[in-house]
Amino acid sequence: MTFDLLTAGAVNGALAPAPGGVSTAMVAMLDTPPAVLERMYAVRRRYDAVAVGTGTVVIDDPTLTSHVVAGERAVRVTLDRSGRIPRHARFFDGSARTLVGVVASTPPAYLDFLAARGVEAVTAGEENIDLAAFAAALADRGLRRVVVEGGGRLNRELLRLGLVDRIHLTILPAALDSHATNLFEGSGAPVRLRLLSCDRMGDYLFLVYSVRAAGPA
Repeated sequence: MTFDLLTAGAVNGALAPAPGGVSTAMVAMLDTPPAVLERMYAVRRRYDAVAVGTGTVVIDDPTLTSHVVAGERAVRVTLDRSGRIPRHARFFDGSARTLVGVVASTPPAYLDFLAARGVEAVTAGEENIDLAAFAAALADRGLRRVVVEGGGRLNRELLRLGLVDRIHLTILPAALDSHATNLFEGSGAPVRLRLLSCDRMGDYLFLVYSVRAAGPA
């Protein structure tokens, strides 16, 4: 199984207004039209689950339920091998089926906390999370189409491992601090993409790319 990415960034690739900033603050900063947000929520609804990295949960404190319509229930996924996510995080509020990727060495006290909150702990690795094994474990649990909404480090690592099939990218009408987290944070070999579609809504652009297989063009 592979993942798709759903992300939004400034024209210079920044995911947040400033280093360590909350990415969702850009909605208010740009006065983003509800129609733009709904378009992104509609993409979420095509998938079995929405996933984000540990840092995104810690910094943004998302619920990942804002896209849900009547008669449906969200499924949300994250990774946390060491128990970094605060116990009071909204991710653990019980409003949606929640899965957390862990490892064999994850502290037992954290695993007990997850179990008490009704969160499904998905073991994928000994010391570090094996993302390919994690993808397979999600598929075994009926989550075969998962969209990842960052952060930048997780986006980059999934690309590096060849675990991304499609990228849904919204270009925001702003140039932000270049030291803020990038859409694809960190080093890595170039990854070639193929543009599948490009749509405009006011000052916002919606791009969809497929990831091209490695090898000659």
